[in-house]
Amino acid sequence: MAVQSANAAATRTIMIAIIGGVAVFTLPTVMLLGVGMLPTLVAMLTDRRKEKYATLCVGCMNFTGVLPFMIVLWSEDHSYEKAFSLIADPFTWLVMFGAAALGWAIFFVAPGIVGMFIGMRAEQRIQRLRHRQRELVEEWGPGVAGGNKRESGGEDGAG
Repeated sequence: MAVQSANAAATRTIMIAIIGGVAVFTLPTVMLLGVGMLPTLVAMLTDRRKEKYATLCVGCMNFTGVLPFMIVLWSEDHSYEKAFSLIADPFTWLVMFGAAALGWAIFFVAPGIVGMFIGMRAEQRIQRLRHRQRELVEEWGPGVAGGNKRESGGEDGAG
């Protein structure tokens, strides 16, 4: 057990060192990501569920809002000046945070839509089963519908 935790700690340390080393060389991208992904950080801190559905919805949509500006940064000039000019542009903020807002909208609206869809499917299934039950009653008589003869006032009627 101690060996496993030591290996996990070593792996974690190595990963942090690698990410830190890469971050130094890609600092303009890290700056843009740090500012652009703030809504995801807020979602992560406020999402109390174990599954982190809000973080997933907001994070994915937020990243799609940040990605076009990362591509601009990479394709034009990967410099601090370009990163600062993108961060200073209100349109950049609108796109990045607007995409995150769509993630929040998906998080809040999707469960209701899915619930409504499941309810409609259940209602359709109930209607099909009732129709099939009527067909069976017509073919086999009322006894096939369920219940015993005593409850339904059957032939013997004895209590």
